[in-house]
Amino acid sequence: MQTKRMRKLSNNKMTFHLLKEDNNELAQAIKLFVETFKTETITAHTYNFNHELTEKQYYKASLLNAKLCIKQGHDIIIAKINDTMVRVSIIKKVPQNSLFDTLRIIFPEAFKLLPLLTKINYRNAFSMSKTMKLTYPLKENYVTLAAIAVTSDYQGKGVGKQLLNEIHQRYKKDFESIYLYTADEKNKDLYSHIGYEMVERKQASHFSVYHMIYRF
Repeated sequence: MQTKRMRKLSNNKMTFHLLKEDNNELAQAIKLFVETFKTETITAHTYNFNHELTEKQYYKASLLNAKLCIKQGHDIIIAKINDTMVRVSIIKKVPQNSLFDTLRIIFPEAFKLLPLLTKINYRNAFSMSKTMKLTYPLKENYVTLAAIAVTSDYQGKGVGKQLLNEIHQRYKKDFESIYLYTADEKNKDLYSHIGYEMVERKQASHFSVYHMIYRF
């Protein structure tokens, strides 16, 4: 019964929505993001999710980051099927706020995030920080696809490809390319299949990080 219902929903039209304020939809989007990213390679190697409070603290940090993204002029796009949120993406443009403005935004809630600092594997985090940066910065006008997450019920149903197509259409008028990085081999293959080019591969201790770009 559940499988038939999900198959039916997946055939309905997907709609896309740009989140512009802090509301229930943003909170729901970040819950979806956390549920997906807590098992993502880089995140799982950075935080100790064996601790029972880590996920809750990671959610608070991710929600604060999402609020900051919106205030800085970045984009958070969600995809829905029959009013069910199935995917969320975070697209970052050139920061529009000064460091002072950024600190002013996050300061009231920053102290709430201190417990998360005790759940970080700092050795892994330090070594991975080098792999998440390009050796030579891109000189073209681009946006960064900072995150893309899909709810488990809709994985493998083509939702990701539809959302990527929507993102490409939204940004091709004002930008030359979309940049991202991933440490997931399956995601790397998916991006390659739809036209992303790998511009650099960096090796972490237990995995590779693939830097990729899609040029319009």
